[in-house]
Amino acid sequence: ADPTLTEIRLELARLSFVRFLDFVQIESDDPKRPGPTKWQPWDYLVERAKAWDDGVSEIILKPRQVGFSQEIAAFALWTACYHESAHVGMFSKGELEARELLHKAKYIHDHLPPGLRDPNAKFGAQLAEFSSGSKIRAFPSTMEAGLGFTFRLVITDEAAAHPHAAENYAAVMPTLSAGGQYICMSTANPELGPAGFFYDMYFNSKRGETGYGAVFLPWHVRPGRDATWYERERAKYTGMSEQFDAYYPETEAAAFVARSGLVYPKWDEAKYVQPDPCKWEDYKIRIAGVDWGGGDPTAVIPLGMTGSGKIHQPEEFYKRGPVTVDEIGAYLNRLHEKARFYSVECDPSEPVAIATLRASGLPAVAADNRRDGILIVNSIIEQGRLSINPGCKDSLAEFANYRWRERVDPHSHERYATSTPVINHADAHDGRRYGIIRIVRGEITGPAIASYGGKRRRWLRRKAV
Repeated sequence: ADPTLTEIRLELARLSFVRFLDFVQIESDDPKRPGPTKWQPWDYLVERAKAWDDGVSEIILKPRQVGFSQEIAAFALWTACYHESAHVGMFSKGELEARELLHKAKYIHDHLPPGLRDPNAKFGAQLAEFSSGSKIRAFPSTMEAGLGFTFRLVITDEAAAHPHAAENYAAVMPTLSAGGQYICMSTANPELGPAGFFYDMYFNSKRGETGYGAVFLPWHVRPGRDATWYERERAKYTGMSEQFDAYYPETEAAAFVARSGLVYPKWDEAKYVQPDPCKWEDYKIRIAGVDWGGGDPTAVIPLGMTGSGKIHQPEEFYKRGPVTVDEIGAYLNRLHEKARFYSVECDPSEPVAIATLRASGLPAVAADNRRDGILIVNSIIEQGRLSINPGCKDSLAEFANYRWRERVDPHSHERYATSTPVINHADAHDGRRYGIIRIVRGEITGPAIASYGGKRRRWLRRKAV
């Protein structure tokens, strides 16, 4: 006999996770309407379901309460229930959370149509077994969780809160290297700010270093969240702005910013990340700052100042690993040929490299690299005079992690901020500071004068607060 429409739909659900979701019911979190409720096919959830269906591995930075724990539990169930030897490992913060995630999978299974349930499925507290021969194991994040197991799919839920996330990832790496799928999702951890396993994994993936996709979802992605909702929720977090921004972020940078200890606390991406105000050749002043990087990334930061005194960064040269002076020179000369630099301010630690750039026709000089220049940059930010093109991804990523170094008082054991920034991966900040100092101090000297017929050039001076 020909299969019925229902039988066809059930078979398609076994073959496609997106189709499977049509039959999923989840446990309602509405106390007024308890019991099973239909899974909501919100656009962002459907988009992720399609990606997982295609075997994509992803690192997902998300706000709270957007339905992902239910969807990922459904995906774990679908993978193990309908595929042979497709073992699933689910890692949660603690034992309670691990049990709860597996409970979600069991609840979904028990409320499927009879034609999609596995009559031989066995669900325990942290282990589920299916007729397919596949298993779901739910692990709390302990030091040795996941060691010795092989998985088709590895899920890490709320990874930013895991005490042993790095060790657990190392344990499943052989699985992932052999073609396993990895889905790591989390809300940012306000206690860690721009640090920790999940922070590193997200931005490493965004830079293309892991082979995983990086997905950011802002607070308003869930239907029903508008400005009124946002302000009402914010009011509930009075005095806890860092927690609120981590849980309901507007941008990925805001998610990871713990504001205490920031070198540039007034920097606001929503205000100061802007498109170029004019063409390169139309800026009144054009300067570049060069930080050689050493063992860290090399950063070359071009800056233009408009007639109104605004300073804008239109692009960046930001490269990890070995970088030659010729590469830096080629980048700078491309801009110099379009419209000449007034000065190229270079980290003074490499006099030979500076001389090489100067020999190529660039007005390269040793920059004033004193750290009191940070006060000048802070003043420029507070005045609203600095903006950065949104395409300068690496430059923007440095803001969240540029913090004052902390020390511990040997007597009281209290932590206190020093006057020295944590300088790891702050190369764009250094290059930008060199250029801004030259602009604010308002005078071109040395090789730059010779490049322009010996005329002394001055421009708008601003007093640094």
